[in-house]
Amino acid sequence: MYKILIVDDDQEILKLMKTALEMRNYEVATHQNISLPLDITDFQGFDLILLDIMLSNIEGTEICKRIRREISTPIIFVSAKDTEEDIINGLGIGEDDYITKPFSLKQLVAKVEANIKREERNKHAVHVFSEIRRDLGPITFYLEERRVCVNGQTIPLTCREYDILELLSQRTSKVYTREDIYDDVYDEYSNALFRSISEYIYQIRSKFAPYDINPIKTVRGLGYQWHG
Repeated sequence: MYKILIVDDDQEILKLMKTALEMRNYEVATHQNISLPLDITDFQGFDLILLDIMLSNIEGTEICKRIRREISTPIIFVSAKDTEEDIINGLGIGEDDYITKPFSLKQLVAKVEANIKREERNKHAVHVFSEIRRDLGPITFYLEERRVCVNGQTIPLTCREYDILELLSQRTSKVYTREDIYDDVYDEYSNALFRSISEYIYQIRSKFAPYDINPIKTVRGLGYQWHG
């Protein structure tokens, strides 16, 4: 169930909007009075925010400015201001859409649904992209092709070298022991020597050295970590 936050100081409008959205199976929370300083947690955990511009003690545009750095949720401004300049200004400070008062409940629901669907499409696109490509600074992994490039230049890695590098890049903050790496790149029937991991690390570093890049950091006594 999608969660919607409505911020408006008009109690009757709050009730109407809340009822209309709940009838479409949205979970709705409301704020009528916003106090300063803002508590960012009041705006977190929602799939969409409906924000009135003309509140009694702070303008909705100011709320948007203050929360936008930490909140990526779609924000729809709700306002009686309907000039082109008002709408453009709203876009400039981080709003995603604009609905002018008075509005029909059908229009409200359509706006909410359109923005949530667009957000879902964006999330899906990012997810799909992350499955086929991974960008880490100048290093790019083309995961389907099992290919690694530095600034567009392909690095000639062996299968094992690629497996090790791709493993470390999955979680750049994690320190992988030699046992972790060995278990990942060799199957259970492999007779490869355990110390071969160190040799693979050396070869990987050698291939990135001409680009003044060392993608693997040795963490003394523990193992290896991605070095971004």
